[in-house]
Amino acid sequence: MDGFASKIRPRAKNLRRYVVTGGGAWYNSVMKITVITAGGTIACENTGGVLRPTAGTDALLAAALGEGAPEADYVVRPVMNKLSENMTGADIADIAGEVRSALSRSDGVVVTHGTDTLAFTAAALSYALGLCDKPVAIASANVPPREAGSDAPLCFAACAAVAASGMKGVFACNVRGSAAYVHRASRLLPCLPYSGERYSLGGEYAVFSGGRLVRNASCRELPDGLPAADLSPLRLPSDVMLVCPFSLSAYPTVPEGVRAVVFSAFHSGTLPTGDRTFAAFCRACRERGISLYAACSSPDVRYESALLLPSLGVAVLPRLAPAAALVKLRLRLPPEPSLGGDVV
Repeated sequence: MDGFASKIRPRAKNLRRYVVTGGGAWYNSVMKITVITAGGTIACENTGGVLRPTAGTDALLAAALGEGAPEADYVVRPVMNKLSENMTGADIADIAGEVRSALSRSDGVVVTHGTDTLAFTAAALSYALGLCDKPVAIASANVPPREAGSDAPLCFAACAAVAASGMKGVFACNVRGSAAYVHRASRLLPCLPYSGERYSLGGEYAVFSGGRLVRNASCRELPDGLPAADLSPLRLPSDVMLVCPFSLSAYPTVPEGVRAVVFSAFHSGTLPTGDRTFAAFCRACRERGISLYAACSSPDVRYESALLLPSLGVAVLPRLAPAAALVKLRLRLPPEPSLGGDVV
């Protein structure tokens, strides 16, 4: 069966029509959607009071069909079964390789993944695949599929609809209420602690509700400016360090081999440039030839503290999601708009 662990053919019904504003389409033959499983809450089940990513996909697929997932030939490819906080750069590169291979023999791909580090995998897939002709959608969940009130079936249904839609590129879906929102994968903002809410820069790309996928006509993207990226550097020890500066926390010792430090700015786009300890940390990095960058800031921020960033040798990155900024620096990509519409 071409290396695939299982193949699930839903009960035969009339194929559904999925309308995407700007061009709906009738599907006159059974579509083939590859499901690549990587673990996370969407694959968890409760055993002895502990959540572990050990669940299969059969029950999830059946529940997703009830939420309006398209009738298709679903081919399931288990790649790994990890909680995403344990995901490594090599794991992300492996997932990208599986997705690239699956695209050659599928109409679309769904990747199941944990929420904690989904934004990093999503950005890396965006840079590796660009605006690929066949859609890739990443599904996740805040509540395991077998538990009451789980968002997993609706999120998976939305991702399956994206995989069947013909839209170009990589997307991620998250559920809010009775709808699932589709985002460009390279624009995901971090999950808020405890709540699990995830949003993206520039708003949603589309919305899935009642079995219908509707494109957001107001969503705008800049033209792509870079070719598809090689993810093999993710298999090596990281040479980029992420630092969240705050006066109540001591600054870390930067290990040998680190060539760049990325500061995650506060919500107003500022960093503590008036703090002597921060200034000393920046000076020590510059003396070692380490480049300094500010993410989540902007040249348009007019606070005095933000205006002092150049004097400390801190370069402001374009308006990127933090995970996208870190992945882009890790892959040594220039800051121009990349494949996947990452810059708003």
